[in-house]
Amino acid sequence: MRLFFLFLILLNFSVFAETKSLKKNLDKLKKQTVTIHNDIIKNNSELKKIKIDIDRNSQKKFIFEKHIKSREYIGKRLIFLLQEKIYLSPVTKIINNLFFQSEDFLTKQIVREFFLKKVRIGINDFFLSLRSISDLKNELNEKLLVYEKKKKSLRKKLIKLEKKIEEVAKLQKKIKVDVNLRVKEKRFKKKAKNLNELVQGVKTKKVKKILKKKKIIGDIKSPVQGRIISNYGEGKDSRKSKNGVIFQVLEESFVTSPINGVVVYANQFRSYGNLVIIENDEGYYCILSGMKKIIISSGNEVFMGEPIAKLSADTNNQLYFELRLNGKIINPKSKVEIL
Repeated sequence: MRLFFLFLILLNFSVFAETKSLKKNLDKLKKQTVTIHNDIIKNNSELKKIKIDIDRNSQKKFIFEKHIKSREYIGKRLIFLLQEKIYLSPVTKIINNLFFQSEDFLTKQIVREFFLKKVRIGINDFFLSLRSISDLKNELNEKLLVYEKKKKSLRKKLIKLEKKIEEVAKLQKKIKVDVNLRVKEKRFKKKAKNLNELVQGVKTKKVKKILKKKKIIGDIKSPVQGRIISNYGEGKDSRKSKNGVIFQVLEESFVTSPINGVVVYANQFRSYGNLVIIENDEGYYCILSGMKKIIISSGNEVFMGEPIAKLSADTNNQLYFELRLNGKIINPKSKVEIL
């Protein structure tokens, strides 16, 4: 009997040690996904800046090329001046001055001087444009090389991130999660009539109220890098509530967890489509909906900045982000620095 109990204790200890080891490896992998995704955001930001520089240089190049094309006008003015010099010999000029009024002579002189000035300016602009366009071409080529390298690096990082996310998913399946959360999710997905009922139904009892003190801005991260098309309180999209912020992205993007916490809901819900609710022990609830694909499950622990879903650039996949504190809906801009 004693041997049996000793065997059970050793077995439990072995399971506990294995779970602890798996959890440690999982946390390490999750942190790696956060780091890689942050690098991708930085890389993307640098790409956009380089693209702006390339467009600006291309515009300058176009202007200089236009200046160079205007050499036809310089040529015409030069021909005019040469014709005046060739056909009007010194003797002819004296005779003309004797027979024509001085006003005509002065007028021609003014015209010649005007064209001569224009030709000088035109020639200067022409050679300046040639030098400038040569410099711009070199600068443009350098920037295009940097741009291509950054794009290549971005593709590699995205592939690496996808692999890490797959590793996280495989390892996550080996770790036991709170079964009650899965049960609640299934029950309230059918039972809840609205978002408030869903949040109340799936929340855990261990959440503690935080003290009413001024929180440092930056504790919560924006879930996506995109353009805000509807601010808190506006509700421009009839399908989404006015209690949150709505993002639109220009390209397929990962949606990341705004906080460190536990996923209490990750499933479809009524008109919200794919919906994720994350809570933490400070009383915060982050609600995200409209994603194309969810890559986490209820019961999973998540790190702030960890990829949890994918968002399409399609207008039907706008991201809705709602934030609650101690059950009260708050403006995300009051807590998220980037907003």
